[in-house]
Amino acid sequence: MRDRRRAQRPRLAAASIVLCMLGLSLCFASCKESSPTQRESAAFGIFFGGQVQKRREIPFELNSAKQRHGFRIELTTPAQEDRVVQWELSMPDRSSGRSGARRVGLAKDSIAAGESRFDHVFTFSPGDPLGLWNIRILLGGRVLLDRPFLVFDARKRRAALKKHNKTNRK
Repeated sequence: MRDRRRAQRPRLAAASIVLCMLGLSLCFASCKESSPTQRESAAFGIFFGGQVQKRREIPFELNSAKQRHGFRIELTTPAQEDRVVQWELSMPDRSSGRSGARRVGLAKDSIAAGESRFDHVFTFSPGDPLGLWNIRILLGGRVLLDRPFLVFDARKRRAALKKHNKTNRK
């Protein structure tokens, strides 16, 4: 009986290896089929010199001639059909009176067939709150970018830094 089991072990091992290889080949085949041929990337920040400077902090600036901020989506190959772009912009809601309350703005547009780049510029409005905001960008229902950024008052920051530097010189 023992000899019979020992004789079957190499066959079982070989069968196991064949099954594993078959499973791996099926997995690789299905992975290739489900992966998109199109590669997309998104960047958020300040538009400057034809590029997007990725920023974690954006100064609150109402004059769009001084600052253009927003996001860019780039495709490795031009879109073969119109592609839906959606974005969510979440910001503190000071008007509700509740601590931690948020206000969310939703919008959408599309990347036209034949295009490989999409830019969207945001502008601040008087009364927009300072603090922690969040941008979420979706292309065809898939999240490309989801991250927080800080909107700050540049004048107040410069004044505080100037005061700090004067204090440290003494």
